[in-house]
Amino acid sequence: MTGDGRRFCFTADGRRRVSPEREPLSDADFHDREARLDQGMALAGPAEPWARDLLQVARAAYLVDKRYVRRTDDGWSRTIDLSVEAAEPERWGTPQLEDLTALLAALTSDTWHVRVVGGAAYRQWMDYEERALEVALFSGGVDSTSYAAQAATKATTGTLLLMGYDDNMRARQQEVHRFINQLRHRPIKLVQIGQRVLSGPGGKLERSTRTRGLLYMATAVAAASAHRVGQVKAPENGQLAINPPLTPNRLAGLSTRSVHPWTLELTNRLIRGLGGAVEVVNPLLPFTKGEVCSQALTAGLTPDDLARTVSCGDPSSARYSHQGQLNCGHCYPCLIRHSGLLSAAGIDRTDYRLDLTRTDLRTKAAEHLRALARWLNGDFGFRDLVADMPFPSSTPIPAVLPMLHRRRRELAAMVDHVVPENSPLRRSWAPRLAS
Repeated sequence: MTGDGRRFCFTADGRRRVSPEREPLSDADFHDREARLDQGMALAGPAEPWARDLLQVARAAYLVDKRYVRRTDDGWSRTIDLSVEAAEPERWGTPQLEDLTALLAALTSDTWHVRVVGGAAYRQWMDYEERALEVALFSGGVDSTSYAAQAATKATTGTLLLMGYDDNMRARQQEVHRFINQLRHRPIKLVQIGQRVLSGPGGKLERSTRTRGLLYMATAVAAASAHRVGQVKAPENGQLAINPPLTPNRLAGLSTRSVHPWTLELTNRLIRGLGGAVEVVNPLLPFTKGEVCSQALTAGLTPDDLARTVSCGDPSSARYSHQGQLNCGHCYPCLIRHSGLLSAAGIDRTDYRLDLTRTDLRTKAAEHLRALARWLNGDFGFRDLVADMPFPSSTPIPAVLPMLHRRRRELAAMVDHVVPENSPLRRSWAPRLAS
């Protein structure tokens, strides 16, 4: 441990005495405690113990991620020592802990030391819901909406269980879910799980949320285990799933990689090591944002429907202070969104807070657009994909590189659309696009 490191202990009920050198954490540090979490899961029976323990560890890691505000010398990396109570600690041997710490390090660029000990005793999840045939994550963004619409139109009788977030997106997710429900050929159930962290003694929370994706994947995996479903779908277009950094200062954890092929490889390896039979897959990895938007339109959604989805990457504290305008319009995910909708529909009806076509592109608000333009002006190839994150053998780079080149063409078309002819940005605009 370095001087900047901190030690935490997550106990199941918050009542056990914690060693003085560790900061105590528990289920009580979440707005929605385990009882409410269980009620919202829409389970068809008890999840397997390994899945409950995985969710417990993911909740503990997310809690630490939010409570430990980044103030270290390099402004980002932290050293974290975390102890977590689980029901079956014997499953967490050295290989499993190595996979877990590698996964957390890949997501956050922090150094993690995790140990899993006994002591947890979970409530028994009730058997009160019809069994689902398919489980998919649902954020209310374009990608998860597109996948849900496609899955909803499949001619099958099995229930599609959409795992949403119960936070400030709750109402918008429900609205988008209604659009999808109008297309359905099968039963659909949306559940919205609350994982909001309460402020700690200092009253502040870390703004970055690099472990949030892992937490919601673990939640969906627990639901899939209870429904005896073998896969969890985590839909994310290939560009954002791989998320090649636009600049050197966006390497590693500074670019979100919650559905990167390597992240999913480590997640699935950890699940297998714990004795689980659930796999997390990204069905949209082969597709660009524009192609995903086209799939949504083909499934029956309209450009107006897609305009109500939310893709913004801004912190919620800034984003939700504007009524109805949940997409800022200038962050990188918003730029990806804008390019995809323009490519698929020729129009983007989203009510953005900032219209870049009417903005001075020399200001801070346009920094992501300028970085994107510089990235498109440079060459792009094999080495750029492995600069900071390996690829598993199950996802060879030649399989995704053509998709990323198609994506660069979509993005270049968006830049041409947004940047006025008299803008200084045009002087250096010379995108290098593969044929």
